[in-house]
Amino acid sequence: MGLRNVMADAALSSAARAAGTYTSGPIAAAGAAADVLLTVHCTAATGTTPTLDASLEESADGTTWTAVPGSGIAQLTGAGNRVAYAAVSKSYVRVTSTVAGTTPSVTYRAAVWVRPE
Repeated sequence: MGLRNVMADAALSSAARAAGTYTSGPIAAAGAAADVLLTVHCTAATGTTPTLDASLEESADGTTWTAVPGSGIAQLTGAGNRVAYAAVSKSYVRVTSTVAGTTPSVTYRAAVWVRPE
């Protein structure tokens, strides 16, 4: 068995984000996905107890989204990297992330890697 091609997309570009929820657009060509890898790279986190959570959502129609069980990263509270893996069954995938804390500013980016069926 040889290696298979993998598709990737920068779901959320690197930026400083305040408290709130941030969601990427749908990742194209995810309909044939079997496995999805979410990578998050945080370069800075300031404020009082800043936190970053991120996970995957999937959709059959690109409109109604549901969480992908087990796809969440371990929470980040400072600079670092996290990876989460999930199997998906619907046509579209996206990243959702939440920054929290007292006056937080968290600089991070998220990428999605898709291995086709």
